Amino acid sequence: MRSRLAITLALAALLAGCALGPAPRRPVAPPPVPERLPELAAFSAQLSGREAVPANDSAARGELVAVLNRNTGLLRWKLSFNGLSGPVRSASFHSPGMGGEVAPPVLSLGRSVISPSEGRAMLTAHQRADLLTGQWYINLTTASYPEGELRGQLIEQRR
Repeated sequence: MRSRLAITLALAALLAGCALGPAPRRPVAPPPVPERLPELAAFSAQLSGREAVPANDSAARGELVAVLNRNTGLLRWKLSFNGLSGPVRSASFHSPGMGGEVAPPVLSLGRSVISPSEGRAMLTAHQRADLLTGQWYINLTTASYPEGELRGQLIEQRR
């Protein structure tokens, strides 16, 4: 009799649980989103002959990615390119200049730049301000294109 009563109670408890539906689930927390570091600004530039001044029909292409620490002024970059008509004679950042404008060089990457290459430099407060307002471009010159075979404007990448 006891076992029958125990079975009946267990069955009643099981049926009561089914009538209530499944137990509520606790919400699953989404994975943490990496914090965007406000002191870092990311930039990219697509280099082509069309962007050079004067524009040219070079089939060469390139890309530059860079990160600026707004607080310290440290600019780090990676540059890659291919298809140039010859070796790079000079590579430099220019400012202040928007697309189609010519500006003086503010930072040299060197005379014998190869692809890929990396670099870093400390920027002044004025240089940082110009970079953050989109007034920097990179220019690569060759013997065939002494004014620039490849050029690209540094554009801040915002999320």
